[in-house]
Amino acid sequence: MTRFPPIRPQDMYFEQKQVAEAINRRRKPSASSKGGLTGPFAHLLYVPGILDPLQMLGEHLRFDTGIPPKLRELAILITARHLQAPFEFHVHAIEAREFGIAEEVIAAVAAKRQPPKLDDDEVLVHDFCTELHARGRVSDEVFARAEKRFGKAVILDLVATCGYYAMLAMVLNVTQTVLPADITPPF
Repeated sequence: MTRFPPIRPQDMYFEQKQVAEAINRRRKPSASSKGGLTGPFAHLLYVPGILDPLQMLGEHLRFDTGIPPKLRELAILITARHLQAPFEFHVHAIEAREFGIAEEVIAAVAAKRQPPKLDDDEVLVHDFCTELHARGRVSDEVFARAEKRFGKAVILDLVATCGYYAMLAMVLNVTQTVLPADITPPF
């Protein structure tokens, strides 16, 4: 049982209704979600002033950055694992598979091991995100590699992706969002 049950439409105040309608229009279905006001977004509706701009940031990070979807999903998996957020990890493992991340890579991230058979970009994103979460910063060496490969704007997109999904993972953890009964916890 979640600590933040969904708010029924008839119980929403004006701002909640406005934000719920906007998110139901904007948030499209994906491999892991039916879209709309689901997952952490349903919980965040308790504070529509946080939810609306946060969800817009999420749209930018999913659709308008220089980070290829496969690398974005790897960054999200690393973030979810770092925060021990099984629901977030499960949802983004579905997305990761959709974008071509191999099962052994997903399993290695879940086990906090160096994934096998990564290409150069995946190694770089893995190194960057793992170091960022472990230390709250990245070394000059990792930064230089990332800057040379992706440029400064993509580095900031990657940092924002880790931060955004860290917040969603924390929301899911605090609300005690559980995995569906038929899903084995990833860690």
